[in-house]
This record gives sequence, C-alpha cells and structure tokens, in this order.
Amino acid sequence: MSDGPTLPHYLRPGLRIVFIGYNPSVYSAEAGHYYARGGNAFWRQLNASGLLPRPAGPGDDASLMDAAGIGFVDLCPRATVRADELTEAEIAAGARRLHAQLLEFQPRRAVFSGRGIYVHFGRHALGLPRAALTRRPNGEQPERIGATVPWVVPSSSGLASRWHGERLELLRELAAVAPPPPAATGP
Repeated sequence: MSDGPTLPHYLRPGLRIVFIGYNPSVYSAEAGHYYARGGNAFWRQLNASGLLPRPAGPGDDASLMDAAGIGFVDLCPRATVRADELTEAEIAAGARRLHAQLLEFQPRRAVFSGRGIYVHFGRHALGLPRAALTRRPNGEQPERIGATVPWVVPSSSGLASRWHGERLELLRELAAVAPPPPAATGP
C-alpha cells in the first residue's frame, strides 16, 4: 500500500448529494481534486445535468458543499492507476468506513459512480448478495442507509464512455428529485 497523496472527504451533515467514487486516480490525487483528468466526463455531465446552480469544475469540489449541497468521497482512499490494484481487504474496509460516514452525515442522496462500487458497498457494508446487486437497474436503489437514498449511475471514466448517455439521463432524473439551491447573486 502507498502512503502517497489522496483526496479529502468532503462530507458533513445537511448535504443533498454525495458523489462516491471507487478511489482517486493518481492524477486526481496529485492534482488535489476529484475527477481532475480532462477525459473524465464527470464535470461536463454534472454541469449539463441541472444539479448545479452555476457551472463548476475540479477546482470547485470543496466549495460545492456550500454552493450546491454536494460532497465527495471515495470507497477507498488509496490512489491507484487502476481500481483493480486495490485489495479485497481495502475494499471491505472502505465499504464499512463509508457506511459509517453515510450513517453519521446522512446526505439525502448517495450517488455511487459505477455499479461495481455499489456492489462492493452492498456486499461488505449491507450484507447483500452480489448476484442480486449486479442484476439491478441503475438509478434509485431500494436500500436505505439511515435516511440516505442510494443511487447508482454509470462511471464517468473515459473507459465507460458507451454509458455516458445513460449516466447523463440518470443525473437529470436526480436533479428532478433533488433540485439545486438557487444561484447566489453577486454583492
């Protein structure tokens, strides 16, 4: 395991949405921001979704807690080139830690950015069978984490580009049920 850079967890009570990634890429960890690589569709689709009161990019990740009620966290904190470099022990520990954080902070919606992330979380934190989780449609999930409603959307990675249309539609559905706060006006 590496003791290299990672990303802070942007979580606190009162958030309307927290986006959950698998783990930071080395590129994002070194840049110090979530979804920092230009080929990742995350910020482009977030801006097009209706979830934000104003356009944002990687440098806005920390400020979105105040500006839009949006936080960020990863299942596993260790930065890697590929998620398959994570060990099963890291994934299980990450799922249990994430579960405790979601119970503590209770965001209204927890958006898992990739089916695999929710499968790991469901297995290790909720005790659900893998087979049941992999066959489900994306979108709102039936489980509740306290009062938090889990959502699953396809990954925003450039490697998952064939699912980006579905991802954007799901983010727009999310915006319809969790609209953004009004945009702040200037001084």
